[in-house]
Amino acid sequence: MARSRTRVITVIGGYDEWYPRSRVLVTGLRQNGVRVIEMRTRPKRHTLSRWVRLLGQYARAGERCDAILVPEFCHKDVLLGAAIGAFQGTTVVFDPLVSKYETKVVDRADAGLYSTGAYTSRAIDRLSLSLPELVLADTETHAAHFRSFAVPGQRVRVVPVGYDDSLFRPAPPPADGPFRVLFYGSYVPLHGAVTIVRAAAVLCGATNMQFEMIGGGQTFDAAKCAASDLCADNITFTPRVAPEELPLRIARAHVCLGIFGTSAKVRRVVPNKVYQCMGVGRPVVTADTPAMREYFTGDDNVVLVPSGNADALAEALARLADDAPGRDEMGRRALRAVQKRFVPRVLAGELLAAIEGVGAGG
Repeated sequence: MARSRTRVITVIGGYDEWYPRSRVLVTGLRQNGVRVIEMRTRPKRHTLSRWVRLLGQYARAGERCDAILVPEFCHKDVLLGAAIGAFQGTTVVFDPLVSKYETKVVDRADAGLYSTGAYTSRAIDRLSLSLPELVLADTETHAAHFRSFAVPGQRVRVVPVGYDDSLFRPAPPPADGPFRVLFYGSYVPLHGAVTIVRAAAVLCGATNMQFEMIGGGQTFDAAKCAASDLCADNITFTPRVAPEELPLRIARAHVCLGIFGTSAKVRRVVPNKVYQCMGVGRPVVTADTPAMREYFTGDDNVVLVPSGNADALAEALARLADDAPGRDEMGRRALRAVQKRFVPRVLAGELLAAIEGVGAGG
């Protein structure tokens, strides 16, 4: 790969420094020799207050950069990034990860379909995807969705989510104890947590199989109520753990779970947890979607089941529980697959190539 001409990138917005997507890209950029200037404030701070703080950081830095990156979920901060980019004559990159409308209206139901909030969210999506010179998507399927919001000529490039290989390292499978199945996440609807609970209930007769579900969020209460109603006493619900503790929890599991929701978004994403669990060397069972099949092959390095189908999930887990050699081999193939393509240095290299493609008129 030719040496990158992009030497300084400013990352600006109200983002979480521990969120996997931006953490992977920032880590990878530094591994590629890029100086990264982070101008960050709390995500939930009011927009105007965020901008005042971010502008103060920009003024104190006093350094021109080759590109400005506005990270995931920072749709409202694109306007500020675009203003700075116009002032500097610098390429602006937005990495939305998801549509604001889809998150607020479809997933969380914080606003009705025909409400002012829904209209505003769509407008923010359209504006934030139209202003930058470059928009990132995590899959080709998601890129097509973002293009439907964008003005003609908008450049959208795919850079997969990947995982931090300095944190999620290979570990041998557990040698003893019950067969352990792990899910972790924020319980957003696309995770399909209730489907997992229903699958666990189907497998209650398998006395050596235990489920651990880590985290909390929107559908947590529904999942816990379903576990109680179905007498799924093979599930342990665990509060959210620190990011640095997740690799240990994955290493204790025999199999890890991805997402099983039924919304349109499920078809477009490959979630962080899929890459992370593969990076530890664990087989992953997740929904069979176009996005997953962009990168992985079912029954080779991942097990794919129909979205929202608890019986199919239970059947896949029972099959893995009964085939330790095949399960361990799938974990090894999964590890090789992610180590080759989805680590920070490689993904940041793709980002740099995309940025320089904009500069070259590509």
